[in-house]
Amino acid sequence: MSIQPKAFLESEERDAIDSYFECVTACSLDNEGIECQTRCVEVHLKSDIK
Repeated sequence: MSIQPKAFLESEERDAIDSYFECVTACSLDNEGIECQTRCVEVHLKSDIK
């Protein structure tokens, strides 16, 4: 079974979003604040923004 390009991109986007939310959750557990959340955006979402 092969993944169509559109489906593959949607899957990657969901993975990035899931990773972002995991990162933000870890930030809230560590009480690191906005700096930690900013790093989450840069690491997990920034490459997806065009």
